[in-house]
Amino acid sequence: MAGIAVGSMIYGFMPTEFVASIASEDNSFAIPVAAVIGIPLYIRAEAVIPLSAALAAKGMGLGAIMALIIGSAGASLTEVILLKSIFKHQMITAFLMVTLSMAVGAGYLYSFLF
Repeated sequence: MAGIAVGSMIYGFMPTEFVASIASEDNSFAIPVAAVIGIPLYIRAEAVIPLSAALAAKGMGLGAIMALIIGSAGASLTEVILLKSIFKHQMITAFLMVTLSMAVGAGYLYSFLF
């Protein structure tokens, strides 16, 4: 229900021009920015489909949507806080860099293939 509500809010209230200008397929920086934005977010699996459908309907590129989803699924702020109590800073930095590179790589690959 929460995912549908967030997707509906994005679909209804976020200006199409704003999303299209920042995260369209024409913007080459949309995928890395979406991955960086996605990492601290905690997006549950149920919320991914309505959220991505609303963002795609507003004009966000599919590669950027994929990077956002992978970034948010790979790491979230709560997960990093939990891992900080177990691991050293170097391990957390490595984990975040791998998550970021996988999200960006998958976003560009998805854009290239589809």
